[in-house]
Amino acid sequence: MSSRYRNAIRLRKLSLFGLVAVLLAISACDHAPAAKTDENAQRALPELADDMPAIPTAAFTEDNKRLVRDTFDSIQSIQHQIRNQELSPWKIKTDEVRISLAEYVFTMKSKELIHALNQWNEKPSGEEVLQHMITEALTVHHAKQTGITVTQEEVRDMIDMQMRAMKDTGPKTSAEQLTLYIMEQRIRITGLSEEDFWNSEELYSAYEAAIYTNKLMGHILADEDLKGMDSYRALQAELYTDFWKKHRIQVPDLSELDPV
Repeated sequence: MSSRYRNAIRLRKLSLFGLVAVLLAISACDHAPAAKTDENAQRALPELADDMPAIPTAAFTEDNKRLVRDTFDSIQSIQHQIRNQELSPWKIKTDEVRISLAEYVFTMKSKELIHALNQWNEKPSGEEVLQHMITEALTVHHAKQTGITVTQEEVRDMIDMQMRAMKDTGPKTSAEQLTLYIMEQRIRITGLSEEDFWNSEELYSAYEAAIYTNKLMGHILADEDLKGMDSYRALQAELYTDFWKKHRIQVPDLSELDPV
């Protein structure tokens, strides 16, 4: 077995064990200089970021707990407005990508929360967050098109493993305590019991998408003719650029929705 293939398996396992972060949509956005699709492009395309640990050093303090609660209260309030007041028709709906306004709000607020907990100076921009969401959806679609499959059993096994890990493994660090608290607040705003949350269609879809992505990454890392993560990032950049050229992408304005 080649060293690259062993690395592919290891990276896939590490990424799968971190699916709580995927579910919460709390991977960080890069602030690298934007790239253009061609010399005449009028809009800039921010570069994709690497996946990063969500809150590796954040402390489990009362201030941080309050920040987490306030963020999820804000998400709940805005999503309630979206459902009941029909304030915005914004959405992206194509064969490859489907993103609702409620999903965008959740991802945007979650990323802002992680930036605040890590005390990073810059907040993620709407353009960066939306590009990240679109690229994730395109990556899953590409994995399916290349013949990668994910079974229901695989998804349920991963969900059950993650659920047991959260229930049976006590947090060893302050950051792990805070991560579990974030998950508690995430479940709280759904209005579901913990059991119903772990069996929800939304959670199933999030884990299924993450497994598709990790299988695709594993295949690329195991291919000796490719260049590892450079090839994976190049593929994602190409997928997004092609989509960007075909579709008008407009970041939603949350100013009328945000109660904060």
